[in-house]
Amino acid sequence: MAAQYDQIGNKVADWDVLPVRSEYIEGHTFFKALGPIEGWNVLDLACGDGLYTRQFKTRGAARVVGVDISEEMIRGARTHEEAQPLGIDYHVSDVADMPPLGSFDVVTAIYLLHYASSPEHLLRMCRNIHAHVKPGGHFVTYAFNPEFSAKGPNSTRYGITMLEYPEAPREGQAISAVLHTKSPFTIHFSHWSRDTYERVLREAGFRTLTWMRPECSPEGISRFGREFWQDYIDNPHAVALRCER
Repeated sequence: MAAQYDQIGNKVADWDVLPVRSEYIEGHTFFKALGPIEGWNVLDLACGDGLYTRQFKTRGAARVVGVDISEEMIRGARTHEEAQPLGIDYHVSDVADMPPLGSFDVVTAIYLLHYASSPEHLLRMCRNIHAHVKPGGHFVTYAFNPEFSAKGPNSTRYGITMLEYPEAPREGQAISAVLHTKSPFTIHFSHWSRDTYERVLREAGFRTLTWMRPECSPEGISRFGREFWQDYIDNPHAVALRCER
């Protein structure tokens, strides 16, 4: 995963403004699942160039730490921090091997779990995540939808297209998707079923797991109309998941 994101580099900045990644869908759904964070300590995993990491600070979080496996992504995040200091610490690490960084009210991860290379790697990730969540805290992630349908709508107008997606993907099967930015690029990840995610998260120590399908914000509906978003809402490429410790 580090290699592919090191190569993508600053193309991720364009990814952040795609329709599905905007505040209309992804941001709206993710922050609804997250809830208020004022005064909290937040650990943001797979933070990339810090798009959400910075938002946690501006939404009132007390301490914010960002972690990503890609040195190039962290370089971009630190450049943002130098230009507009918010007091965010950034680290380069594979979440499965991440050193102790403290105890956090909430751990977040936008597009992380589907990069696990095996169930064992996924379990190591989740155990380390759990170790960083204080008792009573939670983990909120936004990840590839394990129930995405090859037969459902898959329109490029939302900014993402699954490539040759199988009707019944195998556990761990390699999946590719094109992001239609100004300079389109392809990402590669693994398919894991909902059962696998839930089994591993529970084995790691999380108790209550709540899935949340994407919703469109009132602003998104006002700007584009409800019909524009319907195909995506019916067959989203990603979903939110909140896990209580």
